[in-house]
Amino acid sequence: MNRWSKAFLVALRIAVGWHFLYEGLWKIDSETGSTSYATSWYTLQTSVARLRDYFERRPGGQLQLEPALARTDAWFEEVVAGLRARNKALAEAQKARLADLRDKVKLAAAAAARGEARADEVVNFDWLFVRDEVLQVAAEPESERFSALPFLQGSAGPFRPLFRGLVRDMDGLGRLTVASAQAAIDRRYREILEHFASARRPFTTEQQSRLAQARDELKAAIAATLNDPAFRTRLADYQLMRTRVAADAPLVNAAFARERLAEDRRKLDAIAGELLDFTNEPVEELSLRAQTIATASQLGAGPLPRPPGPSGWIDQAIQWALTAIGICLVVGLFTPAAAVAAAAQLALFYLASPPWPGLPAAALGGHYLYVDRNLIEMFAALVIAATGTGRWAGLDAFLFRYFAARRARNKPGSLS
Repeated sequence: MNRWSKAFLVALRIAVGWHFLYEGLWKIDSETGSTSYATSWYTLQTSVARLRDYFERRPGGQLQLEPALARTDAWFEEVVAGLRARNKALAEAQKARLADLRDKVKLAAAAAARGEARADEVVNFDWLFVRDEVLQVAAEPESERFSALPFLQGSAGPFRPLFRGLVRDMDGLGRLTVASAQAAIDRRYREILEHFASARRPFTTEQQSRLAQARDELKAAIAATLNDPAFRTRLADYQLMRTRVAADAPLVNAAFARERLAEDRRKLDAIAGELLDFTNEPVEELSLRAQTIATASQLGAGPLPRPPGPSGWIDQAIQWALTAIGICLVVGLFTPAAAVAAAAQLALFYLASPPWPGLPAAALGGHYLYVDRNLIEMFAALVIAATGTGRWAGLDAFLFRYFAARRARNKPGSLS
């Protein structure tokens, strides 16, 4: 093999490794919090939290009017200047609505200073109200999060039951119960407390009590929703449709019938997602309530971790496998093993939705018949595994020389 062949094979190894590494790192990074807690709104979050803290620390009767009015004016200027610094300068109409809210706070503060109201009730709004109702800024969409669930849901071919079986409760029926939904809210409650505690900014007893009250309210609300006759009817229709599709699947032979079956399966997964939104939204609502309860200092703990999805362990396995394989291929460490692992992972991706005649097309750019990008890259990984690219340019060269010298020393008759 000439030098050019070796150089191109090394380049192929690095290219495949970089693809795996970047995919793995992107998927790991996508686990960060949603944009509802994004740093672009940190100024608004903390400013409202500090204003609320100012009044809550002063029970009614102890509130001094002039300092309270000055603090409210300072809050208004803080919001305007802070958003301008983050390239979110307010229009005049937005400033006018914010000034109106400021004046209402001043009136409430004056009433509290006269003893006609409680100081801790002066600020009876949160930062989401200011953003959505006062400033009327559309909430940014949640940042994209990697999940293997759509990929596994869309699997096709003879291995479809195997791939869908990797996810517990793929159909969602186990999560559409009151007990399961309430357990998810309880888990989120514990995750929130652990998040702030691990950052050494734990919730106080009073804050924990407020969060527990919000948790209990959401648990009662989800119980009412899932027990509602209209929801029960919709759930029964979903179960009936899933039973019918499962019964029809073994009888399908004609091409048009396979297309209809694939479409019915997609509809079932979409219906499941819509039903599961009823159980997922209370969990997200508890996270938002926690942000309104947290102080400005506690908000500095960073975004709350996202609740794990049903494919959580698969997501983590893919993320870390991609990253580890990518690192090894890029630096040429344990190259044969890393390349075989890459080929195995690509084979799984290929078999989950193979581009075979009569099967629904996988969500890949382009058009394929038998051969797709996963199969091509799998063969490239096997070529890398069968050659010595790691020894030609990589850390395997040092390992190879080390073990070769060790064998030479241990060889009978050696002078070591």
